[in-house]
Amino acid sequence: MKKLNYYLGLANLCVFIISFAPFIAAAEENKLDNQQLIHDAEKFIIAQLSTNSSAQLDVEGMPIDERIAIPICTQDIEYSVNAEALFQSNVTVRAQCPASNWYMYLMVRVTEIQPVVIVNNAVSPGTLLTRDNLQVIEMDKKRLRNTTFADIESVLGARVKRRLISGRPVEPDDLCFVCKGDSVVISAESQYMQVKTNGIALEDGNIGDTIRVKNSRSNKNLLAQIVSTHEVKVNL
Repeated sequence: MKKLNYYLGLANLCVFIISFAPFIAAAEENKLDNQQLIHDAEKFIIAQLSTNSSAQLDVEGMPIDERIAIPICTQDIEYSVNAEALFQSNVTVRAQCPASNWYMYLMVRVTEIQPVVIVNNAVSPGTLLTRDNLQVIEMDKKRLRNTTFADIESVLGARVKRRLISGRPVEPDDLCFVCKGDSVVISAESQYMQVKTNGIALEDGNIGDTIRVKNSRSNKNLLAQIVSTHEVKVNL
């Protein structure tokens, strides 16, 4: 008798599960795809930022708790964001369904990437920078405090003024293309002539900087603009 009651109870449970299955399936069908919601929020943020920046952007929507069942929306989801939030690393996006009048907030992580020249090993003061001790990597712009270089060609031939540890971004203040005490060619030109003479740099400087140099022939100090690692130019 007990076995009979057991099997009858088991049969009733199976019938209940089978009859309830369509409701479970229907509930699943009436949920929005969480991944699609995240993907659309990412596209929305990219569209907002692309108009204000030419930098490479890495945009990643944070996962939605799997326990949250998001109701289906019969209209397109509307996304919005506070303008000030676009300058943050973690952007809060509001997703709203106009038809059902529900909304939720999604978190999107934004990283602005830019190429940066770094030293690939520790270098000492006076080291001449070559392709062997440099490389370019992609870095989060928010991690950079000062001006950096985007390509190796921009720093080739420069010398290091201070010790740099491996992996450190190269900054203009770390370098001198012409260093104090260097022998340089002083080039002076006008519309009608060009004159070159030798001189000594009295200051450190980078390409484009104006520094003091001493004319070795006349012993006069001049202001000249650095045009290369061996040449400065003055205007007549």
